[in-house]
Amino acid sequence: MSTELKKERLDLRLPPAAKTQIEKAAELQGRSVSDFVVAAALAQASQVIEQQMVLKLCLEDSMALAESFINEPEPNKKAIEAARRYRERMGQA
Repeated sequence: MSTELKKERLDLRLPPAAKTQIEKAAELQGRSVSDFVVAAALAQASQVIEQQMVLKLCLEDSMALAESFINEPEPNKKAIEAARRYRERMGQA
């Protein structure tokens, strides 16, 4: 864990078996229960946030791609020239 000043508090209730399991896992890693719980919660939070961002970006990117197919822009001079050079190099002129 970082050396950042710990100002916030998080209280929770859990079944005795869950507490025992968490205490055992923390002990196996040589950590305090608090440190173990915070690390595990942060790892899970990061994973959830990343998954949601990927889904959101994928949806937005898909919509942008579909929009570009539906409303295909006219090629500009640079694109036309690049296509001409490509055809010449590939022997398709």
